[in-house]
Amino acid sequence: MYNRLLAIVFVVAALLARTAAAAPQAASQPDHEQSLARARELAKVVTITRDQWGVPHVHAPTDAGAVFGGMYARAEDEMSRIETSHAQAIGLASLIHGEDGFNWDRFILSFEIPQRAQRDFENAPDDVRSLTIAAADALNLYLSLHPEYPTRAIEHWEPWMFFAREYSWTLHHAQEEVKRVVAETTSPATPPGPPARAVPAAPTTPREDDGGAPDGSNAWAIGPSRTASGRAMLYINPHIPLDEPYEMHLQSDEGLNISGFVAYGANLLPAAGFNQHLGWTLTVNYVDIADTYAVKFDVPGDALAYRWGDEIRHAQTWQATIPVRTATGEIEQRQATCAKTHHGPILYSVNGVSYAVRTAGVERLRAIEQWYRMARARTRAEWLQAVGIGGVAFHNLMYADDAGNIGYIYNAAFPKRDPQFDWSGTVDGNEPHTDWLGYHALTDIPQVWNPPSGYLFNCNSSPLNVTAAGENLEASRFPSYMIGHDMADGRVAMSHAILSSAKDWTLDDLERAAFDTKVYSLESSRPPLLADFAAVEKKSVDAAGRVAPAIALIRDWDGRLELDSVASTLFMLWAEKIFSPSWVKRRGVGDFSAALLEVMDDLVRDFGDWKVRWSDINRHQRFDSNADVAVSDERESLPMIGGHGGLGVSFCYLARTGEGTKRRYGYHGSSYVAAIEFDPQKGPTARSIIPFGQSRDPKSPHYNDQAVLYASGKLKVARSSEAAVRDGAQRTYHPGE
Repeated sequence: MYNRLLAIVFVVAALLARTAAAAPQAASQPDHEQSLARARELAKVVTITRDQWGVPHVHAPTDAGAVFGGMYARAEDEMSRIETSHAQAIGLASLIHGEDGFNWDRFILSFEIPQRAQRDFENAPDDVRSLTIAAADALNLYLSLHPEYPTRAIEHWEPWMFFAREYSWTLHHAQEEVKRVVAETTSPATPPGPPARAVPAAPTTPREDDGGAPDGSNAWAIGPSRTASGRAMLYINPHIPLDEPYEMHLQSDEGLNISGFVAYGANLLPAAGFNQHLGWTLTVNYVDIADTYAVKFDVPGDALAYRWGDEIRHAQTWQATIPVRTATGEIEQRQATCAKTHHGPILYSVNGVSYAVRTAGVERLRAIEQWYRMARARTRAEWLQAVGIGGVAFHNLMYADDAGNIGYIYNAAFPKRDPQFDWSGTVDGNEPHTDWLGYHALTDIPQVWNPPSGYLFNCNSSPLNVTAAGENLEASRFPSYMIGHDMADGRVAMSHAILSSAKDWTLDDLERAAFDTKVYSLESSRPPLLADFAAVEKKSVDAAGRVAPAIALIRDWDGRLELDSVASTLFMLWAEKIFSPSWVKRRGVGDFSAALLEVMDDLVRDFGDWKVRWSDINRHQRFDSNADVAVSDERESLPMIGGHGGLGVSFCYLARTGEGTKRRYGYHGSSYVAAIEFDPQKGPTARSIIPFGQSRDPKSPHYNDQAVLYASGKLKVARSSEAAVRDGAQRTYHPGE
């Protein structure tokens, strides 16, 4: 899909340009040796303990030491993913992806991410700086000890690179703005995006013909009134590519003790997880924190000048140098013209108008500091103080703690705006009143704490529907631009149904709910199919004859996905089909039945019979989107019981056929799954699972060792206390040993 990315149109090259470096210069030998010297000394006092699942439990005298050990352990398991992720963040994607990375690098450099990140490092508090120094030292140590690793873009790691990676999260909004403007001003096009991790058959991106509908995450918090112990519980269930989550536990003598997951090769500390007192999880929200400004450069005789009210302002331009690895392996230095107004970089120009994008997360990024303060928080007050930093640009936050508190925050770096303008579209960049008026404080943002219902949930859904009816927020309390167009699908009804019936719950109950396979949208989606069939049958019994047996199975189905169920197969494939782009507009009489008949024909074509059990078609197999490891019907796989979360299935498992396969294999859905109960005396009790294993090395025993447990709908013990880590230790060593 990425070879069709929009080539962003910048201000014409005739504009005067200044020269700027596009990529970090090679480190001096003294800098590199100093990093290795620090690393060797720190490694002596840092220990990594691997449990039976290969999860690293790191202990160090300092928080920085814990991050050092965590990053070294990750390098052992997924170094290529870490390098790819950070190369894409600092303008070096083209060294890994060649031409496919060029537009993304230009996008990154238009926002001056390397320069911003270096300033962020210099301005960060000393304790935050120490974390990034330790992380860089860990990766430099790993590379020095593993000369066989094929470095592709980053030969020397520097602390600012981790700040740069955090910007990648925020640039999503800028991409969406470009996509919208291009669609409005020219023919539809695709905005710039991260380079493809070209995997011919690995299931990594939705396709029109497989019902690849968008899916998000599930987050639940359950209050003491609904648990058997009278303690709060938290459910963490991000829906991301199945090969992305990495679990780790970091502990130091300074007080850090955080367990959770990271993904996409990013983050120094868990993005979601728990410490000894509290925990949180994330779901993506669709907030409006980026704006596009239409700017006209119409000052005679001055190509860089634009009007801003009564003032004349000037755009700045520069040439970015992007190293591109060619098909022959050589590196070619390419030039790209970049430009910006005071609003932000100019990402698109057409018909005499230039479009500059301003993105909240880019201009006040303190994400590393916020993750760190959240991880160290011991109380709700301390945690809220950390969230108030405003460094995490977007994502809902769900919270629970050992004092029995549960909470939800529609978290984002919301800019304040003049309400007289329509902020859903493009605004006039020559009008001063369209400039932002600062940022909203945390207290301005939608949030719900300790509702009488005793439960909270979010499934990338509206902040106005997070608990029982009558206990939710009213939209009138907030500026119109603050409430985004969030998702609404079967996961909302599913969460309401499960949590509202929760009574005297234990962790066993929460674990069962995590892997529940009831299709909660069945009673809203099955009747239209049955009504359509009745209409077809009324017109012609013969026409209805072929599909009638399948209709009978779906009519009698109890709505729960089961491995030996044919009805599960028929209904899930039918539902995915009718919501796919090629079918979504077909809603005439007979269309629903025709879609089911098409499903039957496809099954006969591939399996010789339309009576195919769910276990025969829905399979779980290890793939790696970062290493060209694709799915195949020829390799061993496991039967999988999960289904599409958008249809109201708690155990979300999105699957599709791969290149040349007849079976469907999971590519996205329930990834890091964790259930935690918070006890103020004993500390947290936690269980977790990831879909495959900790390591990306096929030779590792932890490459796929969690797959059987995951496919069985079971969680493993997540160890976080010193005693538990000691009891479960399989190997303890210092980084580099």
